[in-house]
Formats: sequence, C-alpha cells, structure tokens
Amino acid sequence: MRLYFFLIFLLLSSCSQLPSKRSDRLSILQGLTTEKEVEFSVVAHKGLNLRFELRSAEGEILTPAETKIVTRDSSNFVIHKMVFTRNQSLDYNLYAFEGDKVVDQRLIGKGQREGSKLRIAVASCMNDFHSDKFKIWDVLAGKNPEYLLMIGDNVYADASSLTTSQVTDPEVLWNRYIDVRTSLPVFYTQKLIPVHALWDDHDYGKNNGGAEFKHKQESKEIFDSFFAQDLSDENYSKGHGVGGLLTLGDFNFYFLDGRSYRSENSQGSHLGLDQTAWFYSKLREEASPSFIIKGDQFFGGYHKHESFEGNHSEDFQKFVSELRGINTPFIFLSGDRHMSEVMQFPRSLFGKPSFEITSSPIHAKTYPQFDINPWRVVAEPSRVNFMLIDNIAMDNHWFMDIENIGENGDVYFRREVAVYIKDLQNNLEEVRKRRHGKRRYKKIRSNRRRR
Repeated sequence: MRLYFFLIFLLLSSCSQLPSKRSDRLSILQGLTTEKEVEFSVVAHKGLNLRFELRSAEGEILTPAETKIVTRDSSNFVIHKMVFTRNQSLDYNLYAFEGDKVVDQRLIGKGQREGSKLRIAVASCMNDFHSDKFKIWDVLAGKNPEYLLMIGDNVYADASSLTTSQVTDPEVLWNRYIDVRTSLPVFYTQKLIPVHALWDDHDYGKNNGGAEFKHKQESKEIFDSFFAQDLSDENYSKGHGVGGLLTLGDFNFYFLDGRSYRSENSQGSHLGLDQTAWFYSKLREEASPSFIIKGDQFFGGYHKHESFEGNHSEDFQKFVSELRGINTPFIFLSGDRHMSEVMQFPRSLFGKPSFEITSSPIHAKTYPQFDINPWRVVAEPSRVNFMLIDNIAMDNHWFMDIENIGENGDVYFRREVAVYIKDLQNNLEEVRKRRHGKRRYKKIRSNRRRR
C-alpha cells in the first residue's frame, strides 16, 4: 500500500512540473498570412543580435517590411516582431542570423491555397503542465492545416502548478507566456503553421475574469507581443480588445473578445456595447460564410459553467434576436469546456441552418461526465483533442467536413455538414468584385524598425 501511494505521489509530482525550456532553436510563431504578407513573432534570448530574411528556392532574398522588438527589463527573453511582403506562390524559408551564422531556419506555411476552400485546425485549453500530451501537436501538424486557430486558454497564466493557482500581474503574465512559447512543440516545427489567436480567462489573467480585471491593458499588450497579428493588416480589420475580423478567401472569421468588456452583473453586457455594435455592422457588410468565435461557449444555458447564454441571458437573447435579422450565414466556434461537441439549432432560431462547434482541450484536464445538452449532435467528453474543419463554398452551399482528432491520431467523431444558402454564389461574386485589385484594410507601410 505504501508503494502504491509513493507511486501516485511520484506521478503527480512529475505532472506538476513545467516542461524544460527548449534552447536548441528559436521559438517561432507564424501569424497573419495573406496573399501578400506574412507576420512572425520570434522569442529569443536577450543579447542575441538577430536579423531575419525570407529566402526562396529561386534565390530571392527578402528583408522585413517592418520590425519591432519587445523587451521587459526583468526578463532574459525578447520578442522579435516582423512582417514580410512576399509572393504566395513561392516556397520560402525564414532564416535567423546572428552575424553571418544561421541560428535557425524554417519553412513557412503558405496559408490558404484556394479562395473557395480552407482547412483549419481549432484548438483551445493548452495547459503546459500536461506536457505528457504534447505529442498531439505532431498529429495536428501532420494534418497540414492551412490555418490554426488558437481560441483561448492558450496560456494558463494563473496556474503555478497542475493543482494550484496564482494571482497574476504583468510580470507573471509575461513569464507564463515565455514558459509556453519555450515549450510547446507547435513553435518548434520545421514547417510553420499560420496561427490566429484569441484569449479566454486563463490567458487573459484572471479565472472567470471580465472588465473588472485591473491588468487588462497590460495583458492585451503582452498578448499582442507574443502573437503575430498586430503589424500586418492586409485582410485583417482590428476590432475591440484582442478581437478582429480576418478574411481568408470566401470565409470571414469574427474574433470576439469575451473578457475585456464582460460585466460582473448578470444583467449587464457580455461583449460590451461598442464591440457588439462593431460586430453587427461588420457581419452585415458581407454575406460570406462566417465563423463567429469566442473563448467560451455561446449556447451554454444547459450547464453551470461560463457561457454567453448562462452568464448574461438577457443580453444573449438580444444577440440571438439581432442575428436573426442578418442574412449572412454563420457558424459559432468556441472552446473552454474541456470537452468537444457539435450543436445544431432549429432553423426557426435564426431563419437559417446554424451550428456551434466547441473544441477543447488540446492538452488539459478532462472529465468523464458531461451535462445533457438538448442541442448536441455529437461530443467527445473525456479525451484530449482538436477539431479539423475542411470548408468549401460551392453551388450555393457551405460544405464542412468536421473531424475531432485525438493525441494518437484517432478520429473520435466525424460529421459532414452541407448548409444550403440561397444566392450564396451571387453574393460571393459580388464580394470578390469589391475586393479585387485592392487591399481591404490598406496600411501605409515604410520599411521601418520599432522598439
């Protein structure tokens, strides 16, 4: 019996330790990736005098159109931010030099290859204390997504071990982001995957936190530093907080900040009045297939955990009513729940077919039981996982092939969805004509360096 408890103690002790920081190469995140531009965030040791180039197989050498270095006096790490203008049809490698020495080199992802098709991976809840599950990142990379959406709890900033929490401040937030960036395998793959991120409570800095969090502005600055979606604005319109609108071909992605403006009062606003108005306005502009994305669930009145419906039911009913009057086809996308599921709602709710896809966790605690959800089509309640979604806009339909995939590559469930959308092709043709030959959110850029 003593041996049994000793073994349990050793197991818990080993799981409660952070993985070792990698020092064999740089931590590189490829962010916003469009037809013309690609943005990066590179975490490196302070004191390295690095420069970066893109090099193609044809011999083209590109230097950054814009750079920025983010430092913190108390940290031994710095963040190099940069954006390049390049030809999407060519293969490029990102080279990092110290002097004339190559210190790292990666093949960059091309992003979306065809405007009417898009393969995305969706992940949330990345607790770095569960490093025994890190091999799932190899499975994800092997699926060759054109884009990876990290939709919240990408950093467990308020965790000091597997079982204990901590109060966060800007120093704690920065250091926990460093822990994640120097350990998760996704930042060390030889072929990079374009990433777009959104936060939830744990990377925001306060468990179940909202507008009352006193460090929310510093938290946003740290989030922007570690991800790569704040320099380039081609096909990306910044919204409120860490939210925004990303356009990839025929598909729009509305990232909604569900933390910065969340009221503690159940009668208050979930997303904030300004962000809500911005979102409605943008959603009306283009009738393109659209993902509406938030860290925690939209429809969650069936359980006791956080959700738009559960936390702010009156505001949620207004939200649903407003969406009912907008013709744009949409799907809800969420994380947070430490289980994955697909919900389908009756056509009468929005006047069109509608779903919510929840993806969680990629590596964090799982629970063997889950609540009964009247909208649920299928779920995976007890194993780490991510979602892979193949999208096609064709013949007045939005086709989705949805797979839920585990750490060994097992497909836990799969659903094929075909949503008929009247006049979709005509609408998309009009959208393409408006966009043709111009950048949607043009930024005047000179080759400059910022600190």
